[in-house]
Amino acid sequence: MSDCGLHADDLGYLIKQISDKMRANADAVFRKHGLTYSQVHVLSFVQACGGSATQKEIEIYLDVSHPTIVGLVSRLEKSGFVTSHVDENNRRNKIVCVTKKAQQTRESLEIERQKTERRLEQALGQQEREQLMHLLGRLSQIL
Repeated sequence: MSDCGLHADDLGYLIKQISDKMRANADAVFRKHGLTYSQVHVLSFVQACGGSATQKEIEIYLDVSHPTIVGLVSRLEKSGFVTSHVDENNRRNKIVCVTKKAQQTRESLEIERQKTERRLEQALGQQEREQLMHLLGRLSQIL
């Protein structure tokens, strides 16, 4: 079915299409490891924080609701990617820690990320990629 050129010059639509395609490609890779796109973002954030972070920190970083984080962390725990415990210094906080399984999976996912980056660089070239990153950064700040 044709879109009759309705979205040919709609920047927002094009960005959404690219985002959807990138997410679908990422989900295909993540599925091999038993993970979802959102779960990988949780793991990446916790790993970037030195291997542990509070659920509240994850919630703020991902800009999602508390129940969403609870569900993501619960599924990651069941899969053996994280453990969690109540913070002894502040019992209202739950601390999430990555496991060895998550660290090993991170290495594999990083290889896949680098492959995707190389494909994009081959399609655009380094200078065009840098320009695109600059422009997308500006758009992100404006919005």
